[in-house]
Amino acid sequence: MCGLAVVLALPGHRVPAALCAKLDAALEHRGPDASGQATYLRDGAACAPEAAEVALVHRRLSIIDLDARANQPMSSADGRYVVIFNGEIYNYVELREELARAGHSFQTTSDTEVLIAAFASWGEQALRRFVGMFAFALLDRQRRELVLARDPFGIKPLFFASGGALFAVASEIGPLLDVPGVRRDIDQARTCLFLSTGQTDESERTMFAGVRSLPAGSFARIALNAPSVQPIRYWTPSVAPYERAPGFAARELRETFVDSVELHLRSDVATGIALSGGIDSSSILACARHVGGPKLDLRTFSFTATGSEVDETPYIEIAARAVGAQSHMVRIEPDEIVSDIDRLVAVQGEPFGSLSMYAQHRVMGLARQHGIKVILDGQGADELFAGYRPYLARRLTELLASFRVSEALRFLRAMVSLPGASPVLIAQALEPAVSPLLRGLLRRMIGRPVLPPWIDARWFADRTALTTVRSLTGSKRFFHDALVQGLTETVLPALLRYGDRNSMAFSIESRVPFLTPALADLAYSLPAAQLVDSRATSKAVLRLAMRGIVPDAILDRRDKVAFSTPDRMWARSLQPWFVRTFSSDAARSLPWLKPDVALQALEQRTARSAPFGFDLWRTISVIRWIERFNVATA
Repeated sequence: MCGLAVVLALPGHRVPAALCAKLDAALEHRGPDASGQATYLRDGAACAPEAAEVALVHRRLSIIDLDARANQPMSSADGRYVVIFNGEIYNYVELREELARAGHSFQTTSDTEVLIAAFASWGEQALRRFVGMFAFALLDRQRRELVLARDPFGIKPLFFASGGALFAVASEIGPLLDVPGVRRDIDQARTCLFLSTGQTDESERTMFAGVRSLPAGSFARIALNAPSVQPIRYWTPSVAPYERAPGFAARELRETFVDSVELHLRSDVATGIALSGGIDSSSILACARHVGGPKLDLRTFSFTATGSEVDETPYIEIAARAVGAQSHMVRIEPDEIVSDIDRLVAVQGEPFGSLSMYAQHRVMGLARQHGIKVILDGQGADELFAGYRPYLARRLTELLASFRVSEALRFLRAMVSLPGASPVLIAQALEPAVSPLLRGLLRRMIGRPVLPPWIDARWFADRTALTTVRSLTGSKRFFHDALVQGLTETVLPALLRYGDRNSMAFSIESRVPFLTPALADLAYSLPAAQLVDSRATSKAVLRLAMRGIVPDAILDRRDKVAFSTPDRMWARSLQPWFVRTFSSDAARSLPWLKPDVALQALEQRTARSAPFGFDLWRTISVIRWIERFNVATA
């Protein structure tokens, strides 16, 4: 896990040496263990920094092979390839053995050297053979081009921007804003989408109009003399039905997941597990003990909301006690989030959808205090195995659309009996199945306007920036397509961004064992009834697969729907901060914001002790982001 940057100068220009130093400093938190730079001419020849037309900058967080010989930039044995790499290739041991049999020799035991040898042998086909999370830039000095690549799910970030005479790539957006000529203009369409739905990170666009992200599962070849990015997709989730009995599917899932956890435990430094008390993180913890045996040092790190309705402490303790793990918990006082909120805005780099990100931020800080450099996290399981409540709604819709009425009615009764079930959940389920005439009425009934009343929708419409989420209505496999959409567009991309920035702020590598192509293809090959059963039980096949490893008390839970925080309590403490934000000069200067209407909504919700609401938070998040990064909004 590291931070990287590349700067290419257009013909007739050079890379400012001072810029490389600035990029190195901006990425230090991602890699505090070592710093490295390499500079070249466009013809591939090495050169002094002051003559550079191509510059590679790397900050290393040492995880595998701690020797200095594994530092980066790293060159191939023949000098043709030079790579800077962020992430881990977990199956590097197996790939190394295969490459050694083919004649490659290795000077280190690092996965970086395996990456170079694999690319030299197999080219872009190597990307399909990597099991891991990665974003890398590989300079091919012979072909005079730069190869960029990102892992199948986009776990590791990679951004790029053009600024006049320079083209730059970096692990985070912030360093790119220091590149001369890169503008800080807001992306109006992305801003509208975020304000209306909270959706971010769903495509190569970012909240900055001039900064783009290499899409997940893609690579690009960039000519050094005329840099432009044309992403080529090398992996997409497969939704190919493959019928097998539930018991067989569960055994297959168990074997595949246990293998994944074993790979994700490969590390030369202290490793911990983020434990929420739900099925996903408890499964990782239990499998870690299963493959690591009694001698494996297991330490868990959790957020606890003692005294609130979302307190998970009892289940955290059950999971940790079952495997003999050493448990560490952090409790957050409301005044702490007041003092830390602006730091969180700076860490994330773009607006974020809820205050729950702060709890994750603090869990990473707790892990760092205990010397942890690698942490395993349960992200991705909800999108693979239908863990969120709206996926139950999609399942009901699919049953209705296929005219399986009696089965749909039984499923509906099961949904209504779930803890926390509400009319909104049922309305969401029915909406896509009803006629277009009724759909508009239903949207109004369940309170889903395109934009809240304090946002001027006409302003965005006049600039053709009024955007909506892509509809799946009419899809033959509506339920599975909704899962894929959550994995690739509407949910997971933002969560991965939050996790990357929160963990790297504390120089911690966050690993996600559920996110491998093998697990995704397996999950999406299963029929909907094995993911959500007739009792509206989510993650049905995962529960069955983990039976006997994970405590029954956790597997039998039906109230755990996602990582939860006491947002209402935190919002009350942040009330003065909210008021200052809506009353600020930055808020008053935004042409699409009606600050007085927002303040009135805030006052009304506070007066009747109503939930603060994601819609208000999203607006506040945008305002504070604009202030922090000096974003141009005109």
